[in-house]
Amino acid sequence: MAFVLKDRVKETTTTTGTGPVVLAGEAGGFQDFSSAIGNSNTTYYAIVHQSLDEWEVGIGTYGSASNNLTRNTLLSSSTGSSINFSAGTKDVFVTLPASEVVHTSASPSFTNVSISGNLTVGGTVSVTSSATFKNHVSSSTLAVTGITSIGGSLVGTSATFDDKVSVSALAVTGITSIGGSLVGTSATFTNHVSSSTLAVTGITSIGGSLVGTSATFSNHVSVNSLAITANVTAAQFYGGGANLTGVSAGIATNVSGGYAVLTSAQISGNVSIGGATYLNSTLGVGVASPLGQIHISKNAIATVTSLTDAVNVSVGFANSQNFSLTLADNRTLSNPTNCVTGQVGSIFIIQDGTGGRTLSYGTNWEFPAGTAPTLSTSAAAVDRLDYIVRTSTAIQANVSKEYS
Repeated sequence: MAFVLKDRVKETTTTTGTGPVVLAGEAGGFQDFSSAIGNSNTTYYAIVHQSLDEWEVGIGTYGSASNNLTRNTLLSSSTGSSINFSAGTKDVFVTLPASEVVHTSASPSFTNVSISGNLTVGGTVSVTSSATFKNHVSSSTLAVTGITSIGGSLVGTSATFDDKVSVSALAVTGITSIGGSLVGTSATFTNHVSSSTLAVTGITSIGGSLVGTSATFSNHVSVNSLAITANVTAAQFYGGGANLTGVSAGIATNVSGGYAVLTSAQISGNVSIGGATYLNSTLGVGVASPLGQIHISKNAIATVTSLTDAVNVSVGFANSQNFSLTLADNRTLSNPTNCVTGQVGSIFIIQDGTGGRTLSYGTNWEFPAGTAPTLSTSAAAVDRLDYIVRTSTAIQANVSKEYS
């Protein structure tokens, strides 16, 4: 969907009420909305009753399927509210509302700026107070001393903000200095960013370095070099490898949030990660890890996950290594899903209070001599099935019986 303005676009309508108006064809010497504005595009419109004092100016969307104009945003009208148009013929045409006209001198100076379309400036934009842009801004240099709100994207070579910036998408190719805070859904910087406070809820890509006192990211961060002297909070914090977020990170204090993928990280304080942690290289816990191995000086625990009793019992190897299953009747242990060669684990098979339950197996389960085991039959008896995944369709297993 685009915002389109064209000259001499005018049709008539006999639609009544406050809803979309069905267009009845262009007036002589004018274009119709279908060819000039186009399907799903928005434009400034005026609707004027030919015989009554009823008129309305706003922003609307043209739809070719019903050949109508939806009245999205009211800018002005004969009553100050959306017009409930009476019966009769109305003219519908494209206009430029007075409230949307920017009047400048040869050397413009702005105190408060509100622009709903695109602003492209080859030189410097300097605003002494505040600026609000409803669409995107392209500028070689943008300097604003007050609060700046950008509904679309900011694209330019450099930007300096003395106060906070609110933006849905920020893309700057040069050096960006933010004295206050940057708050928005996403930001892309091809050079370095200096900010006292950076808060971004979307994807953030920083080609250079991010230097500041604190940063909060609600979504993932991609950065070549990150140096923060205070706390960093991120729901998803990447680094290195395919999910690139930086080749190095030097963080003086705490890091907390979602999951981390780091090629190299030097963190002098605590690291708290709420999600998963992925390592592209080796891991040492308590001691240095030899190449290709993991050495853990303390105990490691794999959770025992309960399987749901059913006629055919489902097993998802992506969910756990160890499982438990209490048999309430004769059952079949289905072929596991997500089998990865080399996974090992155990399944505790428990008879219910009645006992005597049997367990059959899917075709991917393999047992010594090709014979499936017979379970213990006592009430509450516990057997243990130990397995290793040989291939995605072959799980070798053995059963140890009568632990209790």
